[in-house]
Amino acid sequence: MPPASLKAIMASTIAIALAACQSVPASTDAIAITAYAPETPQLGCAAQGNPDGAAAKLTANRTKPGDPAYIEFRQRFSPGIPSGHTYVVFGRLDANGNPVSRLYTGLFPKGSVFGLYGGAIIPMPADLTPSYADCHFTPNAAYRVSLTESQYQQLLDKVQANLANPPMWRMFGYNCNNYAASFGSVAGLVEPANPAQPAFSYIYAYIDANGDKGRKSIELDHSS
Repeated sequence: MPPASLKAIMASTIAIALAACQSVPASTDAIAITAYAPETPQLGCAAQGNPDGAAAKLTANRTKPGDPAYIEFRQRFSPGIPSGHTYVVFGRLDANGNPVSRLYTGLFPKGSVFGLYGGAIIPMPADLTPSYADCHFTPNAAYRVSLTESQYQQLLDKVQANLANPPMWRMFGYNCNNYAASFGSVAGLVEPANPAQPAFSYIYAYIDANGDKGRKSIELDHSS
C-alpha cells in the first residue's frame, strides 16, 4: 500500500483533473441551440402540428454572407379569398445562410369568410399568429432578405408591438400585403407603386420594387 502522504497526493491530483473536466463547456452544440432559441415562440408552428414550419422554394433571395437573421415574405393560396394571402416568416440563419428557426406572422381577419368580406365595409379585428395553412401549405412565392443583428432586433420590436396592439384588417386599406411590407422597412424595403393589388401579384411587384427580380434561387430550402 502507498504511504498516506502519497495517497493524499493522488487524491488531490484526481480531484484537480475532475474539476478541470467539469470546467469545459459540455458542447458547442448546446451554445448554438441557446443562441437560436425562438424569440417569440407563440409565432411558431408547433401548435399547428409542424414544429419546424414549412420550407419554401425561393422566388428571390437577397442573403448576404455573415448576416445572422432573415425575413421572408410568402404568398399562398387561401380557400376564403381568390387573391390569396401574404405573410411573413422570420428567424435566425446558420453560418451557411440557411434558416435554423422559422417564426410566422400575418394579418388575417377574425371570423373566417365573414371577417374577410366584412372587412370590405368596416375594419375587422385580426389574428397575427400562424394558421394551419401558413404552417403546412406550399407557398406560391417566397422572397428572402437577410438581416443584420440590429435590423433583426428592430424587426422583433415591431413584431412585439403588433402582438401587444394588433392592427385592424381592412380589405381596401390595411390588409395582409401592407402588414407584411411594414416589416420590410427594417431592411429598407419599400412597397410597390400600386400597393392595392391582390396578394398573388403583390408579392412579385414587391420583389420588383426592391430590385431583386433577378435574384432567384432554384433550390428548395430543406433546412429546419
